[in-house]
Amino acid sequence: MTLKFIDVASYQAGLDLSKIQTDGVVIKATEGTGYVNPYCDGFFQQGLKLEKVLGVYHFARNTSGNTPEKEAEYFIQHTKGYIGKAIPILDWEDKDAGDVGWAYQWLQIVEKAYGCKPWIYMSEYIENSFNWKKVADAGYGLWIAKYRDNVVDKNWDMKDAGPIPSVKYWEFYAAWQWTSSLVLDGWNGKLDGNIFYGNKDAWKKYVGKENQIKPQPPKPDNLKYKVNDSVNINGIYVSKDSKEKLKPAISYGTITKIYPTSRNPYLIGNGTGFVNDECITGIHSSKVLKVGIKATPIKPISYDGVKLNSSVTKKSYKVIEIKGKRVVLGDGLNTAFHIDNLSY
Repeated sequence: MTLKFIDVASYQAGLDLSKIQTDGVVIKATEGTGYVNPYCDGFFQQGLKLEKVLGVYHFARNTSGNTPEKEAEYFIQHTKGYIGKAIPILDWEDKDAGDVGWAYQWLQIVEKAYGCKPWIYMSEYIENSFNWKKVADAGYGLWIAKYRDNVVDKNWDMKDAGPIPSVKYWEFYAAWQWTSSLVLDGWNGKLDGNIFYGNKDAWKKYVGKENQIKPQPPKPDNLKYKVNDSVNINGIYVSKDSKEKLKPAISYGTITKIYPTSRNPYLIGNGTGFVNDECITGIHSSKVLKVGIKATPIKPISYDGVKLNSSVTKKSYKVIEIKGKRVVLGDGLNTAFHIDNLSY
């Protein structure tokens, strides 16, 4: 389950949230120690009335000689009416992006005031370039940005979203800003488009006191395998985000780690490579397939590519013939399958 949300600032003045398709809105509230978005509360009250999920963010100006204490206090002063209603967020993209200690102090101060753990927003480049371990280990949620410039997306279709972000210090990211060129019916302009990996209840955990419990990483329904599964594979990737499928040097391997939000979520062995569900042809068995033993089809597809009734995958059948990769199952089924499409 995911939620779609936009983020807005004064540039989007006049936007009517009731006329566009979005599950939520994150609003710029403050910047440095001298700017308050005059449209913030208007957007906030719209979102509240429409029962959207909400967040408010502060744009850090850590290179302007401001201390994290001063900027945190400035943000708290102007957003205290939103405590318990919105996720507080630090927008981290000023020139000195490597000042992790500054960001960490800001997050700690705001956490104490809000009673929940803020998010921090940054680009994939910033996350990969500096040591964010203590921020990630403290449980502050990551909202990460990675997108293709000027690739227009119409009404959340995401067909040209590009590769998902790759992170070094967080086990997972709470949200992904994947475009700055989202076009939605009801607004004559481009917007930032974001995906939150969870439902409304998960968002509320970030907002409220429950947020003190570290949220669990998303577990997409389509993850079919788990750590320690030995699987047969017909392809492999050099990284968890790669799109180039390579021919593997091995025919099977053991899943040692899972990256649930990645394109190729399963790490094989101690760095052998990464695979996804399409690369996995089934659970590997140390048994030798031979005539007379029982085997179960993994997918309801015959050796010749004919789609069968899904019920064939729920029973085991006696192997009655083997010719290379072609295996015929009997017990009334009397159908040939590819050997990689069988568990035994």
